[in-house]
Amino acid sequence: MQIFELHFNPRTRDDHFFDSFVYEPENIYEKKLGSLFAVGELKNALPQNSKLLDNLARAIKNEYYTLSLKTPEKAMSEGLKKANDFLAQEIKKENVSWLGNLNFALISLKSFDLIFTKSGNLKIVLIRGGKIIDIGKNLDLQEIEPYPLKIFFNLVSGKLATKDIILVFTKEIYDFFLEQKLLEQISRLEPMSRKKIKELLSISPFSQKNGGGIFGICFLVVLNQGVAIQKGPKEIFLKREKKFLFPKIFTSFKKPFQKIRRFSFKKCFLKKPKLKMRCSLFSSMGRITKIPTIKKKLILIFILLFLLLLGFLIF
Repeated sequence: MQIFELHFNPRTRDDHFFDSFVYEPENIYEKKLGSLFAVGELKNALPQNSKLLDNLARAIKNEYYTLSLKTPEKAMSEGLKKANDFLAQEIKKENVSWLGNLNFALISLKSFDLIFTKSGNLKIVLIRGGKIIDIGKNLDLQEIEPYPLKIFFNLVSGKLATKDIILVFTKEIYDFFLEQKLLEQISRLEPMSRKKIKELLSISPFSQKNGGGIFGICFLVVLNQGVAIQKGPKEIFLKREKKFLFPKIFTSFKKPFQKIRRFSFKKCFLKKPKLKMRCSLFSSMGRITKIPTIKKKLILIFILLFLLLLGFLIF
């Protein structure tokens, strides 16, 4: 199983958050429940709800992997009940700004057994044999049940096959992929790899003005027979004009810096002969000044000897 988390322009809007979450079994008990994936989006968000997606995903995960003898279906049901309880508590705290703005998808995958649900405007797509199927379409019609509050209540299950691809999109990314026919190109990528995906998403559609500013997530899971879970870091795709702004500034300062550096080195090299010339001049001047002092000392010595000799003769 290969997992790809593709984030486009994260943290570029102060009131719009999105994230993806991957939870893998950590012991033999959790392995019976398989892997748990979540994709969330919150629009028109207040600053107090910046961690709402993280807290919601963590609450579901903790309930899903509780130590008990249960099936993945039962674990998902209990996880959704916990999610509804968590959101109901937020309403009791008078935190209601997320209502109508929360989009969330939850996927359980054990071997080739798939269980999923979603709330809000997210797309869940299956690619099989080159065919693109909107498997989350039936969940688009469900509405929130207010009393008691139920954001998540319907589960869909199915059986996957080798080389199947599951994709979860936020709406803006899904519409852009459809417009640029990127889903068809993804269906033809074989074998799937991070390098091929990055090459595909770096071509002309994303270098254009409309492609550089798209905002959201494409979460992608590829089913491979006998392959362990392969999860790399989240791929971040930024706006093109921001991505290349710093290199342009750097190159503009690079040449003047090189000129200054070379010029300073040349000046240093030119100074060395002058230093040598000054040293030789100072040393020669030292010898010149030393000659008169030696002569004076010799004259005084001869006078002293002459006086001593004269005094000896008189004596």
